[in-house]
Amino acid sequence: MARRRKFRFWAIVIIIASILLYRRFGTLEGRMYHDWKNIIYTSNGNVAVAIYSPKNHKTYYQAKNPNHKFHTASTVKVSILAGLLLKQSDGLSKHQYSLAEKMIEESDNDSTTELFEDLGEREGLQDTFEKFGMNDSVAKQSWGLTLTTPRDQIKLLNNIFYSSNVLNSSQRKLIADLMNEVEMDQRWGISAGSGHFALKNGWLNYGKSDWIVNSIGYITNNDGSTYTIAVYTDKNTSMENGQQTIEQIARIAKSYLK
Repeated sequence: MARRRKFRFWAIVIIIASILLYRRFGTLEGRMYHDWKNIIYTSNGNVAVAIYSPKNHKTYYQAKNPNHKFHTASTVKVSILAGLLLKQSDGLSKHQYSLAEKMIEESDNDSTTELFEDLGEREGLQDTFEKFGMNDSVAKQSWGLTLTTPRDQIKLLNNIFYSSNVLNSSQRKLIADLMNEVEMDQRWGISAGSGHFALKNGWLNYGKSDWIVNSIGYITNNDGSTYTIAVYTDKNTSMENGQQTIEQIARIAKSYLK
């Protein structure tokens, strides 16, 4: 009788454990988080990812340090362009449009600095963040050192690629079109494993943060489904190391959200 009770006890324990494991790892979300953890928590630096899927209107998020803010590096160029479009109701001048092409497609820093000045520098960029509800983003006078989080960047991306009460359709199209045309040598990061995407990457070797490597954008799957994604990293030992981390995370996302 004692053996039977012992057997029943362990059978119940196994069943409960199986249910808990299924709830944690059996769902798409749980499996994706589990696979992300193997990368994020073995990284030497800080890593965070946010993805929005319109299928279920949900944002997936995971971070090694949830309270950490990242330097944007060149990903802030999307915010600068969006802010300038909002500031100038008549649109960009021909010269500004030429600068915007270089800023997004080539990641040209001189063009960015000129457009940043047109925006109103730090104050203008902070005002842009406020308009998009990016409450965790902090503009800096050195625009590449602006602080942000992946979840804040998802707010901006969703305004560009889905619907917006801030940007009109022509403004959204202009930004999306430029992000679709980045130069070939910059088509890395969140695009890994995908054939159809729009993106903006950022990279910077800066002080104790070592290599900052970031990638934000929009993915279209073969079946027509889509999602927005932002991956931020710092304290990478090299730019290549940061790229590899981002692309591993992006491929995992692709495998579950395709």
